[in-house]
Amino acid sequence: MEKERTKLPLLVDDKPLYVIGDDIKAKSEELEQFLEGMPYMNSKMFSKNVLYSHEIQANNNIEGYSDDVDLIDSIILRKKNISDEARRLRIINLYNGYRYILNNKEINKDNLKELYRLLSDGLLDEEDKVNMGEYYRNEPVYIFFSDRLDVEPDKGVDPERVEEYMNILFDYINSDNENLSATEKFIKSQIMHFYFVYIHPYFDINGRTSRTTAMWYLLNQKDYPFIIFNRAIQMHKNEYYKVIRDVKKFKNVSFFLNYMLNNVHFELEKEHFMEVINQNTPEVLTSTDYQTMSYILSMRSTLTYSDFAQFYNLRNEKKNKLTIYNEMLLPLVEKGIIIEKDFTRRGFSGVHQNRFFELNKALYDDDPAKIKLLNI
Repeated sequence: MEKERTKLPLLVDDKPLYVIGDDIKAKSEELEQFLEGMPYMNSKMFSKNVLYSHEIQANNNIEGYSDDVDLIDSIILRKKNISDEARRLRIINLYNGYRYILNNKEINKDNLKELYRLLSDGLLDEEDKVNMGEYYRNEPVYIFFSDRLDVEPDKGVDPERVEEYMNILFDYINSDNENLSATEKFIKSQIMHFYFVYIHPYFDINGRTSRTTAMWYLLNQKDYPFIIFNRAIQMHKNEYYKVIRDVKKFKNVSFFLNYMLNNVHFELEKEHFMEVINQNTPEVLTSTDYQTMSYILSMRSTLTYSDFAQFYNLRNEKKNKLTIYNEMLLPLVEKGIIIEKDFTRRGFSGVHQNRFFELNKALYDDDPAKIKLLNI
């Protein structure tokens, strides 16, 4: 029997976008149950803590920019100057954009224009600036998903219709928000996220703007736990782009919502686990400590120094293995968060031998049902 489709007031190629409620109901209920008894996540302070600098790192990393949290912290706090101005601006612009959306302004045409100005400051090509209207692009934009020349790129909405489609999006954003549960608000934010990417109202920085606008909506709705969704995408980038294309093709946004619900649930469990570790550790945990724990929890495999270094280098500017150990793993060993185990048969770096390790489960004494996806 064909499942019931709910049409949304959003058009894709002039056909209604739709959702199949049964496909996302079970996952939504699991998330609602998970968030019960999590008061610290349901606070604006939680969103401020996770926006800087981990969400900056994740939001930029989705676009292929490999900046670790130490560098981001240093640039935000003006402790470090770098010669790559575009790299510095990608970080500072997101920081300024996040500060802007924290003020809970209405999401409308003029406020979005200001957000885009902050996110794109100093990063646009001259040709793109020339072909921009007052609010949106005046020329076609092509979206490349592959380096292969035989793969045809997607196109954003025709330029003469961008404003029409954006007005449809604004109407959707600012209507029917009463009586939505936390998860329903998250679902709405991700429908917005997809639809913004589909329209592609600018020549560049559409992805970061779409994700930041979805975060903006969550902040306005005081739906704080789900602010971390960029981290969920960061770990599964290839699937992210594939599922966006599937929704465009089939007009079924349930594909994208299932992807986001599954992955954000995993990230929320990680966040909960790390918070419990923080509460049970007398030493102060740094941004790098959190990044290290987050990576370990995402690896889902046998853990060795070498495994971790490889995982880190795939997502950040490359460092040698010994530096990664000294800067990331050793501090957690010294704080009792990591327990070192047997040596492997392979070397690690120079005379140093590779070694197994694990997170100290004795520091986690909370409800195991809250970390069932982590499999630790």
